[in-house]
Amino acid sequence: MKNVFSLLPIALAVTSSISSGQSSVEKPQKTPSVSEQLPEMEVTADAARAAYTAAESPSLLKLPVPLLETPQTVTVVPKEVFRDQAAKNLKDVYRNVSGVFESGNTLNAQSEVLPVIRGFEAPFVFRNGMRATEVGTVDLFNIESAEVIKGPASILFGGLEPGGVLNYTTKRPLAERFNEIVQEVGSWNHFRTTLDSTGPLDSKGRVLYRLNMAYTNSESFRNDMDLERFAIAPSLLWKISEDTEIGLDVSYTKEKTPYDSGVPLGFDNEPLVPVDTFFGDPDLEGRTLEDTFVGVDLKHRLNEIFSVRSRLQFHRAEPKNESLRNRGLTGTSGNEILRQRYQNEARVDDEIQWVTDFTAEFTTGLVKHDALVGLDVIHQDSEFDRFRMNKANVPVSSDPDVNFDPPADSDPVPDIKSQLDWTAFYFQDQMSMLKDQRLHLLVGARYDDVKQDQSRPVKEESDDGALTLRGGVLYEATSWMSPYVSVSESFRPQLTDSIDKSGNVLDPTEGIQYEAGVKLDFFDQRLVTTLSAYQIEKDNVAVFDNQYYTDTGLSTYYPGVKQRSRGIELDIAGRITDELSIIANYAYTDTEVLENPEALETEGDRLGGVPLQALRVWLAYDFPEESKLNGLGFGAGARFESERTAQFADDVKLDEFVVFDAGIWYSDELASGHVWRARLNFQNLTDEEYYPRASTRDIAHPGSPFGVIASVGIEF
Repeated sequence: MKNVFSLLPIALAVTSSISSGQSSVEKPQKTPSVSEQLPEMEVTADAARAAYTAAESPSLLKLPVPLLETPQTVTVVPKEVFRDQAAKNLKDVYRNVSGVFESGNTLNAQSEVLPVIRGFEAPFVFRNGMRATEVGTVDLFNIESAEVIKGPASILFGGLEPGGVLNYTTKRPLAERFNEIVQEVGSWNHFRTTLDSTGPLDSKGRVLYRLNMAYTNSESFRNDMDLERFAIAPSLLWKISEDTEIGLDVSYTKEKTPYDSGVPLGFDNEPLVPVDTFFGDPDLEGRTLEDTFVGVDLKHRLNEIFSVRSRLQFHRAEPKNESLRNRGLTGTSGNEILRQRYQNEARVDDEIQWVTDFTAEFTTGLVKHDALVGLDVIHQDSEFDRFRMNKANVPVSSDPDVNFDPPADSDPVPDIKSQLDWTAFYFQDQMSMLKDQRLHLLVGARYDDVKQDQSRPVKEESDDGALTLRGGVLYEATSWMSPYVSVSESFRPQLTDSIDKSGNVLDPTEGIQYEAGVKLDFFDQRLVTTLSAYQIEKDNVAVFDNQYYTDTGLSTYYPGVKQRSRGIELDIAGRITDELSIIANYAYTDTEVLENPEALETEGDRLGGVPLQALRVWLAYDFPEESKLNGLGFGAGARFESERTAQFADDVKLDEFVVFDAGIWYSDELASGHVWRARLNFQNLTDEEYYPRASTRDIAHPGSPFGVIASVGIEF
């Protein structure tokens, strides 16, 4: 496994062999445009074997343009994939996308593990194409698909990191009545019940509903890491006419679980304790999170050319966290000691976002236009109360003594209040031309104006604005091969507490990406492959000065830091045959610190938390209808990631790892006509001990050992 890069030619050879004889395939029909029909908010219910591919991105591209005609890398992971893999959370989903890894950042005790995309951490995720700045918990019970746009997406979504953006699309009401209950049990007393109910509310089928609910109660392979979560997500869709529809979606999630600081790694980078060792105090409240979304959609076709889509979303995140957090490893080999801090925190983040897009499909001469003009307005208020104090050091052992009695005056007190106002205008046009409209030219521009106001306790303000541009060209050279190139920029204002040693707020982060690739479409889009090469440069990066914090206790950032990421990525998804499905990816991610004037010794270092190479493959087989084993299916996969460093400590090395997973499932129709399904999934078949992420030497997070998840469900 030391030379996994040699597997890339094998993957390409497989792709090449699949493509043989494809040049005679006719060009597939285009997806109906906005002028031909109002984009539906519906999706079809589960089929016996739904594809691992999607023709369009539900939320991210904002135009009804097929992914195969888009000159950039966009990957959609539908719910069928994470159903077959028994995914529990977002990190289980986005590992199906090349160049996306788990972040080691635990500084804000967020519920979800943020993704690192093409070498750069995404600071938040998107929900239905709108940002959720405070990352709350994301329960998969209500998710239709997850999508990743690679590279800067600032043109459509504003201030983002240049690596890319992760979005998840929620389930929408269906016109056909459908009900399903699923009961899931598994290792470590895992218990989970979900309900999915949808259908029309009136006789004409103009008013549709959907209700999703989930309850989870589970322990963990980590001691004292019990989880309890309740989630509910009702939604309505009113089809006022053929040209107009209004949708309402609400979700509420509440979960409680201890905060996990992971386990420490020794000065030789080897784990000091078993993976189940917990360095917290279970008598503390731990982490409680309430997460609420309310969204309203309006879609209206004005005429044969113009349509308008508008969405208003409110998001409130209320995390509370009373826990102990590791703050460094000291001592000597064999006598290691953990420094710890008690923290009692409570915050409220309210965010309102309104997005309105005017789309148009028209022709000028021989050029067909899919155009978009949009307005994006965000208002955010945050209040952060906290109490922190250092506690006595803890000798490292497999049974650590971490009992801690908080002082009487340890309730959170007001610390930070902040406000953000963000306004943006953007334009995008995808022009199709030449014979059969095989040449696609994409151009776009966006202007952002961002005002921030923060008190901590000194009042700090910032007002930043920027114009960002993008452009790309894709040519359908044959019915199955489309090369493309693109250039795109990114802009993200710094938080007002991102200051240097002189107290100056750092300049906004800027990035630029150059990308070239080829999209391959086999068997009428049954199997889709994207091979891409890219280079991203990022200026004015906010890199935390750990040494200065250790010496003074003050949080500052290095100014003038420049970083680069470049690599090669391969994504394959779809069906090889009617019975055999695949989703696979490979990434070669080469990152480097180009400039850091105040820490010259870091120049040339790789970025933390990013493996040089990663390869993941999942195959699923379902017996055909004519077989006596119809209804039976099974899947298996492997995940490899090479060595990487901790995210904030380049002297901490995490070993490469290989993990194998598998699953088997069966479905049948009862005499009543109802369909029942049973599934059994096995994770980490070889019980590999591995560490997919780490923040620093004292905070390393082990991957799950061998575990089993069983479920049974019925449609009625």
